[in-house]
Amino acid sequence: MKNRFWNYAATLAVAGMLALPAQAQTQDPATAYSNAKVLLQQQRYDLAMAELLPLTDGNSGYAPEASYFYALAALKGNKPDEAYKMLLQLQNQHASWAGMADADYLLANVLFEQGEYERALSKLQELQGSALATDAEGLKRYYLTRVTDRAKYEQLLRRFGSDKTVAQVYADKLIGGWYRPQDRQSLERLVQQHNLDRSRYLSKNALSSAGFEVAVLLPFQLNQDYAQTARNSKNKFVTDMYAGMRMAQDTLKKQGINVKLFAYDTSADTMGVKRILSQPELQQMDLIIGPIYKSAAMVAGRFAAKNNINVVNPLSQSLDVADGNSNIFLFESSIATQARQAATYAYQNFSPKTALILFENAKDDTTFAYHYRQQFQKLGGKVVGYRKFSPNQAAATASLFRGLNLQDVGHMAVFSDKMTAAVNATSLLQSKAQKLPLVTYDKWLDINQISLSQLDNLEVYFVSPKYINKETPANKWFQQAYTSKYNLPPSQYAYTGFEMLYYFGRMLQEYGPQFNQQLSAAGVQPGLIFTGIGYTNPNQRGQLQPDNQYVPITKLENLQLSVVNPVF
Repeated sequence: MKNRFWNYAATLAVAGMLALPAQAQTQDPATAYSNAKVLLQQQRYDLAMAELLPLTDGNSGYAPEASYFYALAALKGNKPDEAYKMLLQLQNQHASWAGMADADYLLANVLFEQGEYERALSKLQELQGSALATDAEGLKRYYLTRVTDRAKYEQLLRRFGSDKTVAQVYADKLIGGWYRPQDRQSLERLVQQHNLDRSRYLSKNALSSAGFEVAVLLPFQLNQDYAQTARNSKNKFVTDMYAGMRMAQDTLKKQGINVKLFAYDTSADTMGVKRILSQPELQQMDLIIGPIYKSAAMVAGRFAAKNNINVVNPLSQSLDVADGNSNIFLFESSIATQARQAATYAYQNFSPKTALILFENAKDDTTFAYHYRQQFQKLGGKVVGYRKFSPNQAAATASLFRGLNLQDVGHMAVFSDKMTAAVNATSLLQSKAQKLPLVTYDKWLDINQISLSQLDNLEVYFVSPKYINKETPANKWFQQAYTSKYNLPPSQYAYTGFEMLYYFGRMLQEYGPQFNQQLSAAGVQPGLIFTGIGYTNPNQRGQLQPDNQYVPITKLENLQLSVVNPVF
């Protein structure tokens, strides 16, 4: 849905450039325009708007494009009113602009954000039959599912009842939690009028359950006494994750999506997991979350394949858990995917296309480096050095880094979260090549022996699979709501539990329990809290993958982390 905005900009080569502070008054229009697009991609929306504003004047040769991107930056920067004013100016001054269809699409998004649903739907009707029709349907569905006021939605239905998407989302909301016996006649009419799936909307099971049942198989350790459980910090991640799921359950319910959670206490004991899965009600579940331990996850995988029930592993980063099973999904990105996406970003943004790769002799680091090298070479890059080291051997590690030849190296990649590797790598770059890009783990940000200023002054790009921008309105809301409910700030696991159930709850609502093929068509989308979620590789659209294919790459700018590969 939101990818549409950047499709227009994709024809303009801006990726990988480093933006300078806004200085529109001293730059020529071409430089200001180019700089603004980079700032927009880096999510520095206020700076982008400052660069673009002088160019939106009707006498500027960049006026139509600058006006469009200014409105986009304003919308992304949570300033829909400014976006609306600029889009009206664009329509009045440049009605014949070739990109006006994109501007109309953006205007509809702005109207949705302003709560002007009827005007937004009317605007999207103008795009029927155009190249944007499919994107318009996605935008429409995205916002309609967020309507929590039944009376408000029924008002929309009365005016736009001939619109299949409006009707289908309403039908989804009925079986997702809004349904009452007196709704049967209107639901039958919608199914017949729009040729909807009768088995999904009118079957006895659909109307009796009126929602989705999700089994949660986690090691709650309920068999331990309370005092022992309270002292067991190893178990806290489970309670945090489940608390996040409960928050998502409440949020989905307000949107007309009824998700019923059924918690089962599991452990690494495969026999215990088999006993739980043998219970008849498990075969009736619409989705299973967990278990988390590998041996137990393998048992759940066989159950999923046999009963055709999708299972989500909330924490694993190992593709072995899926092992070719099309019913298994990892909520996190696997190590292999993290490495491939990082290598792809490096190849697309750094020149020359040569890489120097150093990695620790630990299993995960070796695996990461292997997939990174494989992907970089597959894309056409050249690996000029591929060296393994042991950070426990401090002298040997220091000697290795001192002896590196950085001539003709496009970028360096160091895969180790140990202080020894981080200190030697940063010292090398500070003394010999401050502008040489370095790709590494975001765990370096927590190494006390290196200051954020040091990392900021270098060209360091962090692989950040669990990055969360806690300054967004959605995240601020979640922090406040979670703290108010549980008297504790949310942990990373609470965020994971919330986003996971929220994402898959919406998938259930939109596509039903067998959402696998629709996942491949949905592509990567922004999460409510996470930067992005998707199960298709952006470079292999339509091919369903078992793990989250979006991996945020971050960089420090003025001591603030920003995502350099955002989802648009």
